[in-house]
Amino acid sequence: MKSENAKNVLVTFGGISCEHDISVITGVLALNCLNGEKYNPVPFYITENGCFTGDKLFDVSFYRNFTEKGLTRCAVFPSDGRLYCVERGRLKPLCEVYCALNCCHGLNGEDGSVAGLMRLAGIPFASPDMLSSSVYMDKAATKVYLEGLGVKTLPYRVTSKAEYFRNPDLALALAERNIGYPAIVKPARLGSSIGVKRADDRNGLVAAVEYALKFDGKIIIEKALTDFTEINCAAYLSGGRVIVSECENPLPSGGILSFEDKYESGVKRGLTRKFPAEIPAEISDKIKAITEKVYRETYVNGVIRIDYLLSGEEIYLNEVNTVPGSLSLYLFNERTAEFNKTLTELIEEGVKARRDYDNGTFTYRSNVLSGVGGKKGVKRSTNRP
Repeated sequence: MKSENAKNVLVTFGGISCEHDISVITGVLALNCLNGEKYNPVPFYITENGCFTGDKLFDVSFYRNFTEKGLTRCAVFPSDGRLYCVERGRLKPLCEVYCALNCCHGLNGEDGSVAGLMRLAGIPFASPDMLSSSVYMDKAATKVYLEGLGVKTLPYRVTSKAEYFRNPDLALALAERNIGYPAIVKPARLGSSIGVKRADDRNGLVAAVEYALKFDGKIIIEKALTDFTEINCAAYLSGGRVIVSECENPLPSGGILSFEDKYESGVKRGLTRKFPAEIPAEISDKIKAITEKVYRETYVNGVIRIDYLLSGEEIYLNEVNTVPGSLSLYLFNERTAEFNKTLTELIEEGVKARRDYDNGTFTYRSNVLSGVGGKKGVKRSTNRP
């Protein structure tokens, strides 16, 4: 039951992304888990045709045969802090927004796009900011970022569509010389294991590279481990303290945890993970320590999930997910009904972060414009000797 004093929380989800459908699941879960007495969850559903809000968006079955009928087009504007509805070509204020929670997975959402939109709109954001979102969306940038922290990752090489098709033999030879076989080929800026293939020889590498390039113009080729365990660990900030989850071991059906393992076949197979992961306590503690280090030292906010590869006692950080599936709340709460507690902590931290941001100074009054007048003055001022 919605309370009159409830604060409006904008839940953004959908997006123009290969992970659109997974984002719908995460977004709808968040909408239905937010407390109706303290918060009023407001959908902000992003499609190729615009942004929409409406009560129908709370039901995941609605998306199976999606129609815009019964929904309201909506928008936010710079430095306004409100959600507007668009009716017959006119804008009408719909509500003041207390905070926004990002549930968009992948490009055009998880990559910092939504964070930037909310920053400009003056809306507090309960998810990672623009920098951490954009860096961690790009697997190659992630490697560079983490190397500066001394966090171990697998050897890799980056190539682009232009580089590869300009000289395929050279691109393949460089990968073979620097990475060797077996190798894993991934789109650099996608998630959910989409476009990922393993290569054991030159023919396999060609197939994997050209497959990955269908999804992204930039790809990463990594050394593949032959004997390893995948481990996940999540973290979020609450009261200035980084809360770190127990470690999880997702169970792939093959050598690579695929999209189907994560979201489709898992429901049919039943057990898809071991939680907590059955690993030595010392290893678990090291993974938790790395998770907290990455969270703190890269100034992340919101909730993240870090995916690791464990080979013997060697721990390799694989990926950082700034909008993890269902926000990885299952790693902190035993029951779905308890998700609200964690969501509340995320929202209040987001509001605090915005308050701290607003206390900064971002403008500087100068006399630069006083000496410039008219179009000719602008031309003269921009000419260089």
